[in-house]
Parts: sequence; C-alpha cells; structure tokens
Amino acid sequence: MAGAYKWRLLSECDINDPFFDSLKYDYPEFENWYLKKAREEKQAFTYIDENGLGAFVMLKFDEVETIQMQNGKLPTCKRLKISTLKLSDRVQGNRLGEGAIGIALWNWLESDDEEIYVTVYDKHMKLIEMLKKFGFILAGYNPNNEGIYVRSKKEIDFSTPYTSFPFINQDQNEFALLPIDEKWHDKLFPYSELKNTKQETEEFAAANGMTKTYLFFPYSEPVYKENQPILIYRKFAGENKKFKSVITSYGTIVRCIKIKQNYVEYMALEDYKVLVGNKSVFSSEEIESFYSQRNLYVLEIVYDHAFGEGNNVNYFTLKNNGIWKDGHPFQAMYSMSDFKSILSYAKQNIGKLIK
Repeated sequence: MAGAYKWRLLSECDINDPFFDSLKYDYPEFENWYLKKAREEKQAFTYIDENGLGAFVMLKFDEVETIQMQNGKLPTCKRLKISTLKLSDRVQGNRLGEGAIGIALWNWLESDDEEIYVTVYDKHMKLIEMLKKFGFILAGYNPNNEGIYVRSKKEIDFSTPYTSFPFINQDQNEFALLPIDEKWHDKLFPYSELKNTKQETEEFAAANGMTKTYLFFPYSEPVYKENQPILIYRKFAGENKKFKSVITSYGTIVRCIKIKQNYVEYMALEDYKVLVGNKSVFSSEEIESFYSQRNLYVLEIVYDHAFGEGNNVNYFTLKNNGIWKDGHPFQAMYSMSDFKSILSYAKQNIGKLIK
C-alpha cells in the first residue's frame, strides 16, 4: 500500500510493531504508559506504509512546569511538549521526516505556548541532526541523561529558512513573489485549496514535506535571495482572472539556482537532472524537456504557511488596495507593510506569524 500520514488513535496502532522496540528498550515504562494513553483515547500523528509504522509523534499542549536538568533547570512557562517522537531510518532525513517535525512546529505556531521541547538520547544522532536543522537547541540534560532540545518564540534563529520555520522576522522588509500556473500550484501546494479539516490538511502537508522544489522560466532574471520570504501567487487561466488569481501562502527561499539564462547554460543537463531528482512535481520527461527553455531556474523554498481555502487574497483586492506591484512579477518586491496587509485580508493572526 502507499504510505500515508494520519492522525490516529493510539488504539489503532499495534504496540507490538517492531517500530516500538527501541522505545520499549529506552523506556521500560513505555508500554504501560502507551496502553494507558490508548485507554484515554489519545491520538498521535503517524506515518504507515507497507513496512509498518515509520513515524510517530505525540503532542502535549499547555504544559506548565519547571524542567529539571542535571545542572540547573528551565524556568516555568507554557510549553508544547513533543512527548513522543520516533522516526524510522527510512523516514529520517527526507521529506517524511521533515513533515513530522514540521507539523509539530505548525501546531506550536498556532498555540499560545511560549516554547516547544523534546527529550532525546544522544545515540539518536540522525534525529538530533534534524531537530537542530529546524532550530532546536540543546538546553542541557535531564536526570535520565536525555538531551533537552528546545525552541522559544522569544529567541528565533532567523539565519536559515529551517531554523526560523514557520515564522517571519519582524525586521524583514523584502518579500518576493512566485507566480505559479494553477495546475502546477495545485500539485505543489494542494492543501492551500482544500476545504478539509485542520487534521486532514496536516496529514496531506506532512506527506509532501516542508521543502518544495519548483522549476520556472522567468522572462527576466529573478531577484530572489536566499533566506528571503516569498509569496505564492496562483495564476488562474480561465475567466474572472482578477478574482481567481490569488496569493494562497508563503515560504522562505532556500536557494535559487540559475540553470540557463538567454540560452547560456550555467549547468549541464545531467547535473541539472541530478539536482532536481524526484524532489519536484514534474515528471522526468518534463524535467528534461524544460532544459530547452531560453531561461530555466530551480527554486527551493521552505513552505511556511497556507492561508486556507476561503482566505486567499485575489488580484482585485491587491490591485484595488495599492499592494500589487506592476512589472515583471519575478522582480517585484513587497514590504512588511504590504505583507501585513495581505495577512489581514487573509484573516491571519499577524502576531503569531511574525516575531
């Protein structure tokens, strides 16, 4: 069967799955704790494929306690605790692993919890590497000799798109725009259009990962910069374009790579194909055919936030309120004031998104 992320009751997962063996070994009380939580009808965010469980994430909101460490303690505040985080080897380090941690961070963004934390033994090096990639910092060790990895909304590291995910820096004043034809937009960011529940949207998002790779053919050289926020604009091809072409979401640029400009090759075909690999929504045939374009770029972004179906901001609203920038969209630049206006029209909580 094809793998899928899903919020599941603990009672729907098999405690005898070998996936849980390492947790049982590390925590002798784990099985009793698990069965107790199952009786309480608790849920976990899980990934299951033909090989069984691949990811398991449990969240505990609004925990208010002082965290004891071997040397000192973490002060009392409201925290989201990732009470269980287990990723199999086949999931760690790829888009599925990203998805599990990304969903935990999206839930943290939406909550009123000041911090998010998880405890991990040093031997789980791949997991720790991914946590650090997403901005978790080792605060110390608890009495059980587990590392305590923490992120705080008061001290967000904006040096990379991952350490800052999913927040936008309040000092940022340059927002780029990515126009995408509707058919490609809906393959790359389908959950921005879904009329689904929050849980269903998270399930779909996690399976597709937080890093997106897009190939595009700008008329002129784009002004995209690494670590720059970028607004996602869905271009509608049918009637009533000004009402149906909309900003749906935004992300942060990881890198923008020039493959060809004015037919000059900056990267050989084979190197370009390896670079893109299977990370985009395009088929291998399409990827190769794009190489004949006059201009060709590869854009990687971290997908920070979707406005949700019904909240997208259309061209008419942008133009009527003096937000839309005329000229080449790949060279357009939007200010923090523009961004806040877009968030307001999209009915988003500005205070939670910008730090």
